[in-house]
Amino acid sequence: MRPQNVLRRIMRAETTHTQAVPLVDRLVGTPYANPRQAEQPVDSDELATIAFVLDLGEALFRYGAGALEVETSIIAVTAAFGMKNTDVDITNQSISLNWAPDGKIPYSRVRVVRSWSRNYKALAAVHELVTDIISGRLTRGESAERLQEITREPKPYPRWMVNLAGALFASLFASFLGAPLLDAALGFAATLVVLGITRQLAVWRVPEFFTLAAGGFMATFIAMGAFMLDAPITPSMVVAGGLMILLPSARVVSAIQDAINGFPITSAGRLVSAMIAFAGMTAGIMAGVVLADLLGAPHIEVAVGLTRIYHPTVLVALVFVAAMAAAVVEQARWKMLLPTGAVSALGFLLFYAGELIGLGERMTPILGATVVGALGRVVALRMGAPQLVVAVPGMMFMLPGLMVFRGMYQIALDNPEVTLVDSMMGGLTELFSALIIILGIAAGIVLGDVLMRPFTSGLQSNERSRGRRR
Repeated sequence: MRPQNVLRRIMRAETTHTQAVPLVDRLVGTPYANPRQAEQPVDSDELATIAFVLDLGEALFRYGAGALEVETSIIAVTAAFGMKNTDVDITNQSISLNWAPDGKIPYSRVRVVRSWSRNYKALAAVHELVTDIISGRLTRGESAERLQEITREPKPYPRWMVNLAGALFASLFASFLGAPLLDAALGFAATLVVLGITRQLAVWRVPEFFTLAAGGFMATFIAMGAFMLDAPITPSMVVAGGLMILLPSARVVSAIQDAINGFPITSAGRLVSAMIAFAGMTAGIMAGVVLADLLGAPHIEVAVGLTRIYHPTVLVALVFVAAMAAAVVEQARWKMLLPTGAVSALGFLLFYAGELIGLGERMTPILGATVVGALGRVVALRMGAPQLVVAVPGMMFMLPGLMVFRGMYQIALDNPEVTLVDSMMGGLTELFSALIIILGIAAGIVLGDVLMRPFTSGLQSNERSRGRRR
């Protein structure tokens, strides 16, 4: 072979035959892997099928599902109904579906989701609906009727029960942090007031920023007011308990999940929304602290760290009941309450072990969240629900409410013992650490879900086979 031919072969760019990856391959590792696919569209009216699929995706989005769950559900359902030439794109609040069959005019539709609702029971029901569709048990008409029933069904718990559960969570969370009985009782009462105010403002269509600001202000002012009256309480404990039920924790988890799974626009939108909510809540805290100071409230010692006063077995019980209360607030099905409490308690055991060995306040929550995420996937799939339904209530005991209050307190008030710059920097450092912990918890939830995917494929298959036998 001539030298110039050898050189030409070396310099030639390698060419490989490429083709589009089948869209169904996106389902690998999800609860909808290997769906039963029809060769042709199941119903003659493909446009009605597209409308149903968009309704399905909208319901998932509204009830809090992540972008990957919405995308894979749509792909699985369109494949099950024989519409293989479809493509789907998810962005923040919209779903775009394109249908381009061979020999026919392409058709595209966009659905924008403008309303949100805490309803994990409905989210689990839609998840089960998708499972039944891809197992071949439902026609499109039957599926549309069932989806309509799901969206019209009332929430499992009345508003008064949700408010009581939120107040119970606040008092248990304060006790978990180390609050005595009086602090926990005041946190219970303050949370009832906060939830009533935020609910009424939501009915009046007040933007979420101001709604959460009002909630943060009221929780802080009640705690600081009791402190001004010489009540033997620690205001930071009371406020920390009341704040946790207001934090947009589900949105943060979904945002991190979307970022990891390759949906940057959706993730950015959720994160911005969550940060605005977080900013509103902390602004309310700052306003409450400033007003209490103007009224003559004594300064509190924010440098005091976390000191738990109960035995570890009592802490496990507190976490168990608190997770069930949080699940009621999220409107999860009643049969999910005990498993959610158990997953949260097991996560706490790892969380507590991390504290004992000295992993630090930033790494310890990630360890507990990973356990909650892993067990949450197994338990949720076993009970016909997405992982989020178990993981979000199960991880709330790890949220840094005390750190948020300390940071805002240092920013809002001048401390005569330190310079203004040091006080501001100390407060910002606390808030930044709290944000890092929240994001770390969300990442741990997603990591646990990813780690358990190879071990739950058989569980998913069993779930579908049980559905076909019913």
